[in-house]
Amino acid sequence: MSDSLLDPQELEAIQAAIRETAPKRSGGLPPGVEPTRLALIADDRIADTARPVLIQLATRWIRLASRGLRSHLPGSWQLDVAGAEVVDGATAKEELRAGWVAAGNAGDGAEIIVAAHGPVIDLAAARRCGAAAPKAEATRAPSQVSLRLFEPTGRAMCEAWSAAWREAFDKSLSTSADLAILARLIEARSVVRVAMTFSGAVAGRCSVYARPEALVPRPIALAAIKANAQLIANALSNVPVELVVELGTLKMPLSALRRFDKSALYTLPGFVDSRVPVFCEGVLKAWGKPVVCRGTLAVQIVSVVHGQGSKS
Repeated sequence: MSDSLLDPQELEAIQAAIRETAPKRSGGLPPGVEPTRLALIADDRIADTARPVLIQLATRWIRLASRGLRSHLPGSWQLDVAGAEVVDGATAKEELRAGWVAAGNAGDGAEIIVAAHGPVIDLAAARRCGAAAPKAEATRAPSQVSLRLFEPTGRAMCEAWSAAWREAFDKSLSTSADLAILARLIEARSVVRVAMTFSGAVAGRCSVYARPEALVPRPIALAAIKANAQLIANALSNVPVELVVELGTLKMPLSALRRFDKSALYTLPGFVDSRVPVFCEGVLKAWGKPVVCRGTLAVQIVSVVHGQGSKS
């Protein structure tokens, strides 16, 4: 092999080919193009749709519950919607601990869980016994006695939810202590939860948990049709792809870039007859060697790389 440098015409031809085949790099999206949100899977999509429905239902409930709970809770207070989120069943199970819980069933698989947590339980229990309101301790779990004394207040909450449900869906919502509904809820992958908080003389929160399909209908699944593999292969065979032949790469400090001029000469790490990689959409597909064909720079495939990018 000769150690002599390429003549100027050969070098210019190689550099021109590199410039034309170099992959286009972009620092971001083109002007005027906005990123598209990734499509959600079916369960997440229906849960995302159910969140505003549950918020509207909670707003109806606050209007009805504010009147129905006046006789059960002391002082002046108000209820507000804190927000709705999508959680999994395991998270819902942990959040339902140490609180008052009741189940609701409207038929056709529409099931909810109504829960109360915090000082509101002890305050309602004290009001029922005619005792002075205890000091609010948000972190202390209510006793079993307080939970039993809270039952009338809980029933008033559930009656308000039943009325709100009837206004929204024109269906009756019956409440009970059916633990099977709770078991089905905590096994669900996606659960929609809305929280309402007390402020003023009463502290604590009320929450409602529901599976998304209890609030919005699940979309009908499209029929799956098995595609013809040969037709797909024929269609893909006509799709144009970009091949990049990397004749060489060079690393240099930024200070060297400032000294670039037309007469500068930089030696690449390979030889003239070294193998060069051939990339297809960034995946190594073959090895080749640069040749001149009829006065034009070309690449001759030496070997094919199998299995690269087969899972993409």
